[in-house]
Amino acid sequence: MRLKKLGAALVVAAAIGAVLASNAFAVTTAMTKDVQWYTGASPGTLLSGSQAMKVRAVGAGTFTTHVAGVKYVLESKKVSCVGCKIENSGGVAVGSGKLKFEEVSVEEPAGCSVASTIETNELSVTADWMGSKEVENPVGSKKFETVETATNYIKFVPTKGETTAFATVEITGCASATSIVPKGTVFVESANATSTQAVEQEVKSSEAINAAAGGTLHVGTESAVLSASAIFETSTGVPFGTH
Repeated sequence: MRLKKLGAALVVAAAIGAVLASNAFAVTTAMTKDVQWYTGASPGTLLSGSQAMKVRAVGAGTFTTHVAGVKYVLESKKVSCVGCKIENSGGVAVGSGKLKFEEVSVEEPAGCSVASTIETNELSVTADWMGSKEVENPVGSKKFETVETATNYIKFVPTKGETTAFATVEITGCASATSIVPKGTVFVESANATSTQAVEQEVKSSEAINAAAGGTLHVGTESAVLSASAIFETSTGVPFGTH
């Protein structure tokens, strides 16, 4: 009798486990892809050497964080590239350079000031980070595989590492004057999918995008959010993309 009860219990446990497995969903994350830069009309030609880049803002962008319990919101109306370039290194599409945020102002707290131009430290860029999730395959096998989603992410990080500063921003002229030093990683989402050659490649950054891709932008122990849209182009105006 005890053996029968034990056998029944094992069957029930197995059934429950199968139900749980069939309803399991993993959080979407980002994973690297071995893609390379191509230039020229589709399908393009593999980029040899490096290609200088330029960037322009699409509307105003904001940076939001907290320091010592005070909320800070900075706005920038323009952005440009300083020494920006893309190249293929070790079979992977990468980039480097600095971003210069211009016409910067402090939206919160009221009465605070900031330099009108803020230039980042040297940044490293990695494309393509593809959205991914785990799915059960085949159904009922209790085995999972990682599959790509349609999302195309690009990762920005200080060249000296994510524990170093993107930039140092000095807030002055008010009781809440302080230094803001963002660190970590920033993921942007490309409007175009991989293998799309275009003269203009638009990217967007937001709290949701960075969180979905596993970004870690922060100031001290407080999270930070970069909400912005920008268009990247080659300095020669030729189409470019990753394949």
